[in-house]
Amino acid sequence: MLNSMFILEFGLAAFLVILIVRHGSRIASLEAQVKILTSSKKSPAPEVQTSRMNVMMESPVVVPQAEVATPSSSVAPQTVGGEEGSGRLLGKIGIAALIIGVAFFLKYTFDNNWVGPVGRVMIGIIGGIGLLGIGQFLRAKYVRYSDMLMGGGIAIVYLSLFSAHFFYNLISPQVTWGSMFLVTLLAFAISIVNATPTLAMISVIGGFATPFLVSSGGNMMMSLFGYITILNFGILCISIFKKWPQLIAAAFAGTYIVFTTWFTVYYTPAVLTVTLVFISTSFLIFLCASVVRSVSAKSTLDQLNYVLLGVNALVFAAIGYQILHPAHHSILGFSAVLVAVVYIIAALVVNKSNPEDRALNIFLPGLAVTFLSLAVPLQFSGSWIAVAWFAESIVLYIIASTIGNRGFQVMGVVVYVLGLFNFFLWNFPNINDQNFTLFFNSHFIILVFAVCIAYAITFMYYRYGSLTVETQQRGIVAFLIIANVLSLYALSSQIVFYHNAASMKVTTEYKTTTLQAQTYGNGYDTSGQLQEASQRYNTKIQSITNRSHTYVSILWAVYAAVLTIVGFSMRLLVARRLGLALFIITAIKVIFDVWSLGQLYRIVSFLAFGVIALAASFAYVKYKDRLKEIV
Repeated sequence: MLNSMFILEFGLAAFLVILIVRHGSRIASLEAQVKILTSSKKSPAPEVQTSRMNVMMESPVVVPQAEVATPSSSVAPQTVGGEEGSGRLLGKIGIAALIIGVAFFLKYTFDNNWVGPVGRVMIGIIGGIGLLGIGQFLRAKYVRYSDMLMGGGIAIVYLSLFSAHFFYNLISPQVTWGSMFLVTLLAFAISIVNATPTLAMISVIGGFATPFLVSSGGNMMMSLFGYITILNFGILCISIFKKWPQLIAAAFAGTYIVFTTWFTVYYTPAVLTVTLVFISTSFLIFLCASVVRSVSAKSTLDQLNYVLLGVNALVFAAIGYQILHPAHHSILGFSAVLVAVVYIIAALVVNKSNPEDRALNIFLPGLAVTFLSLAVPLQFSGSWIAVAWFAESIVLYIIASTIGNRGFQVMGVVVYVLGLFNFFLWNFPNINDQNFTLFFNSHFIILVFAVCIAYAITFMYYRYGSLTVETQQRGIVAFLIIANVLSLYALSSQIVFYHNAASMKVTTEYKTTTLQAQTYGNGYDTSGQLQEASQRYNTKIQSITNRSHTYVSILWAVYAAVLTIVGFSMRLLVARRLGLALFIITAIKVIFDVWSLGQLYRIVSFLAFGVIALAASFAYVKYKDRLKEIV
């Protein structure tokens, strides 16, 4: 302990000497410049100086201001400042030598037991407080040296308290813990008053090192969690007054280093509730600390703040999943929703207090949507995931329209697309049921829901706008197209699935007939019966396929006509163009179907399509004047 105390003090003194020697000339120059500026403020105005010189010289000539200012600001002060700087440098070297001498003297007294353990600890504490006082005294002129002295003083007090507990057993762990906490609060207060993040950073490091320094080897969970929470709350208070994201980053790292160390050794499911409360409280504190300056001072966040926001969410989600899965998997989705609600509230507050910070007004909604989207697959399965994402998208659009934050609008598009991908790519329903019920099936109901959501989003774009007018128009067109494509697909799929179910019934009957003929043949020739059954089966299957294609073609033509009528009546250019495009696609489909359909179905398809197309053409011709007015 004696050697360590001596090494610390000696190293501090040597560091002072190196800094003084290395930066002495620079400091002298800066001091000279400061003195020049100060003296120039106190000196009389150039006109007054000129008049005095003219009187002394008995000359009416007025000396220009630049000529007077140049020699007074460039020649004389440099000589005086350099001499004063050299003198101060020698004085600082002398002080450093004196500190080294005192360090040697203290080591000598320790080696000869002139000072006991209590005296050694008190010397360390008094010395640390003394460095704090000297640093505060020198702060007006020597900011960097002041930070270094005060930081060293705090470090010496920390080490002195640690030595009193660990080496000499003079104080209990509880007293040591409380004393170090008070030292941390003192350092925080000084750092706020002096506006120095350096001392605050030293305080954070010392504060989070305290649990490791005073650990007694037992599970002091409540004391540990309470201490870390109070420490982080103090850092939250500092963030209200100072924009020091590096301080929040250090506290975040310290919190989860301490928590991870405790978790790997002492965690059991019996303390699940307390652990959840602690990590939730820490999550909220760091969330507030990252955005509080944006709310209170209406300032934009640094890049480090965005990193902290993202990492805080990621770490909280990872720890929550670790302790809740698999025993409490059923509440994982609910927990994710709660976190999303917290981010939504934060986004509302930021949007109201600081709408100019566009990046934050998109980042917070993004985090909220991330947790909402994660909650869906955690809580649901199958096609219900798509339903939940469709519902989430309209909720996000409602929020965007209510608070005027278009970040939620952007996220709503993302979530709606996720729902479509989930429905068509990941959980596409396999309709393979002979008892298929037309329209009353989950596939059709989910598609109808998706169509309704698409129309609702279209209305949101139309009613409340978007980031720009161009974005609003694109949103309206995009979701109108999505709604109509999904509607046409939903109706067409019902026709196809219905006839597929009919085909499966015919196939089942044919297999049953064939199996019976083979079973009860008993040596008789049943080839004729099997051939006749096969012909009937192929005829039925072909008839069902032809009906399916014909009905789909008629549906598409009717739908195209409806779109055209709606486009004319509501003056929607998008609907008219969709109707025309669908007419063209239907014509191509009918032409291709000719080669596979039977003669009767070919006639029906062409006649039906022709009549509908002629009716649409007549509408175009009859209302061409109105169309010109609309266009």
